[in-house]
Formats: sequence, C-alpha cells, structure tokens
Amino acid sequence: MPRPDVENARNFIFCNARLLERHLFSFHFEAGSAEIVERALNAYRHQNGLFGFGLEPDKRASEPQPVDQAFAMEILDAIGANKSGFLSVCNALNELANEDGGLPFSHPTVETAPHAPWWGCEETQSSSINPTGIILSFLWKNGLCHPWMRRAEEFCWEALNRLDVASPHSIQNALAFLSTHPDKQRADAALSELGDLVRDSTCFDTDAEGYVFSPLVFAPSPNSPGASFFTYEEIRPHLQFMIDQQQQDGGWPINWPPISDGVHSECRGIVTLRNLNILKCYKRLG
Repeated sequence: MPRPDVENARNFIFCNARLLERHLFSFHFEAGSAEIVERALNAYRHQNGLFGFGLEPDKRASEPQPVDQAFAMEILDAIGANKSGFLSVCNALNELANEDGGLPFSHPTVETAPHAPWWGCEETQSSSINPTGIILSFLWKNGLCHPWMRRAEEFCWEALNRLDVASPHSIQNALAFLSTHPDKQRADAALSELGDLVRDSTCFDTDAEGYVFSPLVFAPSPNSPGASFFTYEEIRPHLQFMIDQQQQDGGWPINWPPISDGVHSECRGIVTLRNLNILKCYKRLG
C-alpha cells in the first residue's frame, strides 16, 4: 500500500492550520511540547473554565458550546494533561447542562455569530448523548470523579435506548461512553449489542460522496472500541482511499460545506492532522 506524503502534509499544516493544530502536529510527530499545546488551547478558555471562541470552527460564537468542551478534552487527553485541566471544565459544566444532567448538542448562544446550519439553535434543546457521552469518557479515562458526572451518566444510559442509524455521531459517543465506563461488565454487555447498529451506520463504499461515515470513523485505530465490528479486509480499502485523498497541497479535503474560506482552511488542518494520526495508528506512515 502506498504511503502518504508526510512532509507535504506538514507543510500544509504549517502554512494553513491554526496555531493549535501546528503545535499538535509537532507534539504528535516531532516530539513537541505538551505544555505549548496546552498554552495554545487555553487561548480558547473562558474565565469560568469552559472553552469557546470557535474552538470547533464551524460556529464562530465566542460563548462556550458543549462540543467545544469535548474538543478540548480530546486534546487534553492526547497530550496527557494534568487533571486540573479537566476539572476546571467539570466545575462549570452545569452552566451548559439541562435539568436531567445531560448536555444539549447546541445552545442558543450559537446564534450570536455565523455558524453552519446544523448548529442552528433558537430555543433550548433537549439533552443529547452527543457530546455528553464522549465528555464522560475522557473524564473516566483520566480518573476524574465529579458530581456532574453522576447525573450525566444516568442520562447516557437512558439515551442508549434511543440510538438509531440516522445519528452516527451519537453512536460514536455511545462507543466512547461504554468503552471507558468503570462498570466494565455492564458496559461490555451493552457494547456488544451495538455491532449491528454501527455497521448499519457505516458506508463501506469508498466512492460514496457527501457526509458519510466510513469504518475509519468508528475505528480510527485498531484498538478503538468500534474496531471489533469490522474485519481488516473491510478497513483496508478505506486506508488506501484515505491515502489517495491527500491533495496536491499536502492537506486532506473535508466532506461538509464550510461557512467561509477561513473556516475551510481551519477544518482542513484539523482533518489533515486527524488523518495522519489514523494512518499512524494503522502503521501507514512508513
């Protein structure tokens, strides 16, 4: 199988991506500093500990959104940050949570600035396992115990009963929630029942266009919780397709419409870094 052009990808990231993704590239591929990554991430942190300011770039409001907290925790987890970085978010999550303990997908504050249509939120939304489940997963993974987590966990157990193929992001969150849950016996039993749903939500056609979920979305590494639902023969052509999708400028395309040229560049930087990490996990970087 051919290999991606990592040097060209590096050039793309350093020419086009945000400072945060440039530091993350250095951390993942050049033994760069975790402290510098966290310093760049903290530029998106509000005084109350929550993250905002368009950390997830498809909405440009300054106010924190639930997905921004998930985005930040993914980075904190990747760099092995101190628990205090997670705890400061936990201490303010009730400001975003509903009465049932869960977090909505979007808050009405998103309307204060341009945003992609799927973020539109003129009224308070019901809680969603996306992103409540993945936020809990990062907290468990990093040994956190916080009062907010108890009610959010209860919400997620109930939300598992409402998963369907029309909400693949929610299925991703369910996989993360169950794979890190401290009650391994209960979680493993629930995880084993998600196989058909994961496969039904997966697009196995590498030629499919639009916002589709390939096996690599559910299984970004051979050790990820969704990997057990696919054979390597099913994953292999998608690794080849990912390598083939690298553009002449070194970056990868996105498969959703950006709201501006600037956001397009930011999102391509994020996707390029994500794809390099996936290929690294599958030992495709050489």
